[in-house]
Amino acid sequence: MGALQIHPQGDGWLSRAIAYYGALSGAESGYAFFAPSVTPLPRANFHVSDATGATTTDALESGANRETEIRILNIITPFLRNEDPAIQRSIAASWAGKVLARHPGAQSVAVRLETCDLPSMWEYREGKAPRWNLHYEAKFMPRSRPRTPRDANGGVL
Repeated sequence: MGALQIHPQGDGWLSRAIAYYGALSGAESGYAFFAPSVTPLPRANFHVSDATGATTTDALESGANRETEIRILNIITPFLRNEDPAIQRSIAASWAGKVLARHPGAQSVAVRLETCDLPSMWEYREGKAPRWNLHYEAKFMPRSRPRTPRDANGGVL
């Protein structure tokens, strides 16, 4: 219904039933993946380095479910739209802190925000491939590891 631009008119029971079915089933939704007005797909990557120089990549996305992915996109997209470097750095530092907490042996984390540039169908047929464009990158290092009571007492509690 959405793809064919079918929108029931009127207040009759048939129009209401079709509209209700469309809302429940998702048939009212349009699909415009290659439309010129589609916003590029954003992503945030975190390149975590340890003391040996080994690097692993982490992400905000947990892959748990589609709702989680939508929430993550709702965090990344406003970041990319914000042009205040202080706000961007503050948000990126918060993300870096979360990633550093996941990787206790990390010496640094590079925060990278990118968007996927999808070619038009014509460009795709001509051989142009999608590509990721870098919009933000910053490197963060932990200031210091907090001392635990065990550290302060020489390993004795």
